[in-house]
Amino acid sequence: MLPESIPSYSVGPFFGLATNVVMGLLCLINFIFNRHYRPLWNLFVFYLFLTSFFLGWVIYGLQKSPESILLGYRICQAGLALLPASWAWFVLSLLNEKPSRLSGAIIIISLVTAGLALFGKGSLFFGLPLEAHPSDGGILRPQSLLLRPAINLFCIMVCLYYLILAMTKLWRWKKQKRVYLVPFGIGLLLWFLGGLHDALLSSGVTTLYNEKILWFASFWLSILLALAIALHYRSLEKAIQEARDVFEKFVPPAYLRRIAAKGLRSIRLGEADQQEVTILCCDIRGFTSLSEKLSPSQLIAFMNRLLERMTRAVSGQGGVIDKFIGDAVLCTFEGNDSAQKAVACGIEMLGEVKTFNAEEGRLKDQTVQIGIGLHSGPVILGTIGSLERMDSTVLGLTVNLAKRLEEVTKMLGVDMIISDQVAIRLPNRNHHRLRDLGEAWVKGALSPLTLFEVFDQDPPEVRNIKDRIKPIMAEGIELVRGGRLEAAMSKFNEVQQLCPQDPPLRLLITSLRSALEQSQPIRGAALLDLR
Repeated sequence: MLPESIPSYSVGPFFGLATNVVMGLLCLINFIFNRHYRPLWNLFVFYLFLTSFFLGWVIYGLQKSPESILLGYRICQAGLALLPASWAWFVLSLLNEKPSRLSGAIIIISLVTAGLALFGKGSLFFGLPLEAHPSDGGILRPQSLLLRPAINLFCIMVCLYYLILAMTKLWRWKKQKRVYLVPFGIGLLLWFLGGLHDALLSSGVTTLYNEKILWFASFWLSILLALAIALHYRSLEKAIQEARDVFEKFVPPAYLRRIAAKGLRSIRLGEADQQEVTILCCDIRGFTSLSEKLSPSQLIAFMNRLLERMTRAVSGQGGVIDKFIGDAVLCTFEGNDSAQKAVACGIEMLGEVKTFNAEEGRLKDQTVQIGIGLHSGPVILGTIGSLERMDSTVLGLTVNLAKRLEEVTKMLGVDMIISDQVAIRLPNRNHHRLRDLGEAWVKGALSPLTLFEVFDQDPPEVRNIKDRIKPIMAEGIELVRGGRLEAAMSKFNEVQQLCPQDPPLRLLITSLRSALEQSQPIRGAALLDLR
């Protein structure tokens, strides 16, 4: 129930006042949690000015005394004069545009007329004695020969301008579906009609409805501007998500979560994070000769089809592709099971290549082979480059050694090599076919690495032979580690009789024979030097 002291003339404005106070507070609370969203602040400014408009109307409508009538009328007209400035700020933030000369002039005129409404004296502005309202003889108002009609005309013209602007923008941008301009335009249309009606009524012109309706139009304008903000914010979220989706095609999402935890704007040069990971490096063999046989467009299409399969394998195992380096792929696997996932991914990659080569219509000279190297250890994830051009990447010795192990696969004639740092992280080595190749020096390593071949994807007949020779070869490797080179050579010769064409074995025998002939001690138990 409303207090009996509120006359009927102030009932509508009272509802408008109560509604705008609540909506203004809600808008302010939302802005506190979304400070970077400028339209929300400008909506709050609109609510503030509209609230002062309603507040002045209520005070003026109480008709308590000439002084209170004058004060209320001044506040009401000042709030009305400030509305065009709030529309200008609102539109500029909504469209993300800089102020033009026209919008700047509107803001200045709005502020000046509001000041005159508050402090101007005399019959030209607002002054005593009071006069009867033309539409309601029981309501008194201050005299104003100039300022009142000027404010009414100014507000109506500015409202019409922004209404036309909204309709024009909506028509030009119809393909971009900027639907937030629709409620904004409807709200301005309602306010324009209500303002025109009340301006005519204030001038004594009879209309179809003999009551003030601007309060009602202003109420709906406040509702529709809030709806415009909601639609605008939703469109921004959609645009940001689309930008993020595109961005993630170039920057791995796992890195993005670290270097841009607070949004894309938070990315800074030099952001870094250290992690224990497993790095997988995969390289396509024979790429140079392949590039000579295909046209540029055919080569790119060929590579994209192959890399699409690789990407599926990496994603399926929860890995992240750090980057494509020409014909090579560098991948990162995180977590306690990173080694297990990386090894499974490498096996899956080899299977994908077999399927790719077996595709119908594939020419024999267009088949490809890959080599895969894996190493586990600490890496640095971060952003490098300059302020103009940044890149997210993974750095460290672990990355370099994974690349070197991939290069070693070609020297050893195998498809996939893992270091002992990967092998010891596997929960169950028997789950995969691993062959101990002993210690080896590789480029960039500070000490010898223990190498293991993974041969799960070898043809069945090759797997069977490697399964047979693996225990004998392991005995020979252990003898080398113990310094018993003659006994180790005996074991390797035994393996060679079973598998004379095994590339790693032949390399081991050659290195061991050289050491025996020159009576050289094996440095760090590393029989192979693959630098």
